[in-house]
Amino acid sequence: MRIDDVYIGGIGAFLPPFVERPAGEGGSPPPDGLTGALVAGELSPPEMAVRAARQAFERAGADPSTLDLLFHVSVFHQGPDGWLPQSYLQRELELDPHAMAVELRQGCNGMFTGLELAISHLRADAASGSALLTAAENFNSALVDRWTAHPGSYLGDSGSAVLLTRRPGFARLRSVATVSVPELEQLHRGDEALFPPGATVGRPLDFGRRAGQFRATAAAANVPALLGKARDELLARVLDESGTELTDVTRVVSVNTARAHAKERLMDPLGLPMSRSAWEFGSRMGHLGAGDQFLTLERMVVAGALGAGDRVLMIGVGPGLSIGAAVVEVVHSPDWA
Repeated sequence: MRIDDVYIGGIGAFLPPFVERPAGEGGSPPPDGLTGALVAGELSPPEMAVRAARQAFERAGADPSTLDLLFHVSVFHQGPDGWLPQSYLQRELELDPHAMAVELRQGCNGMFTGLELAISHLRADAASGSALLTAAENFNSALVDRWTAHPGSYLGDSGSAVLLTRRPGFARLRSVATVSVPELEQLHRGDEALFPPGATVGRPLDFGRRAGQFRATAAAANVPALLGKARDELLARVLDESGTELTDVTRVVSVNTARAHAKERLMDPLGLPMSRSAWEFGSRMGHLGAGDQFLTLERMVVAGALGAGDRVLMIGVGPGLSIGAAVVEVVHSPDWA
């Protein structure tokens, strides 16, 4: 999707304390370069999303009551079964009751899906002025070991918020797109039965075990080729739509994972050095569900690592399997940086 009329008015972040990985956890060496993750204790994901959203509105100088659309992106449990977190955000933030509020379940790739849907909504309704995307997770659960459940990374807790607007903001979206590779759907499912859901019977979440089960199937041999083709075509698309050459990219933002993963699976195929990645900004947060890319962007802006004219290439991967990408151009350094 080629974009020239949608801006980022503000980004909000709620970052709980950093906790080092307990010594000897899991009986295996830690992923390359990672030492711990953000841990939120008993603070719920929707509460973290509210705090991040308030900061996004404040930084943008925007009135929450004028918002037209809310997408809350989630990966893990958000609260009581049968209850909807977006309604909590709508009440706590005092949003317009006529604003559409929806929860998106697109795994770790959810923010890219949210961008595409939100931009389409803003373009379709001339009266729509702004849309809010939030993402938040708390992986403190007896059903998940944050230090071992996701090979190559630790699971971290956080809240993030991105306010999109038709009015000029500190950054502009230039392109966004997603692609699916359904042939690899079983990679994140393994041999688990579809029913009853694992959480209802106390089955722990372990993506490493599921991936191991998938590797025993004939389809596993196609993973590198299918992933590489989908990734390369998607990145070529968003770069072309945004009028961006790889030489124009200031930073590449991806999933918060081991340094070796970032280098070998993304930066090397792009032909770019690790100094052009944003790995160091995300390496002390953990994999935050759908929040990695925009929280890393927020950290870079706050640190003054980005300036006017800089272009950031974002990419994410989620179960399904889906890949999302976007190009963001910094218009100016905001007052809160």
